[in-house]
Amino acid sequence: MELLDETTDTCVVVRFGGKVTGDEYKVFLDAIDDRLKESEKVDMVAELTEFTFYGDLEAFKEDAHFGTHEYRKVGRAAFVGDSKWIKVFIELSRPFYKAEEKQFASGALDEAVAWACQGS
Repeated sequence: MELLDETTDTCVVVRFGGKVTGDEYKVFLDAIDDRLKESEKVDMVAELTEFTFYGDLEAFKEDAHFGTHEYRKVGRAAFVGDSKWIKVFIELSRPFYKAEEKQFASGALDEAVAWACQGS
């Protein structure tokens, strides 16, 4: 997991690669939480091109917590990657979250950042 330079005061831009551990996921959550201390909403971009799965149970638990807590405070969420599961996630989550979500093709990180972080 890598917090990318495109991250701003109101938009977290992260690259998940390989198997993500709980410790790595906590870095992402800390970045989200830091921004929520200053604002009611945060935007995010997750590049998932190389993401394979959770590296440990802690990562799964952290992601579940994020989905039931912090994600409710996300305004725009861009997901970069061609995997079909991203589209399925977006469709399944729509009834439960207010976030405006959009999938971008692999390699379209700049476009995703421009969309999600506009005004950041």
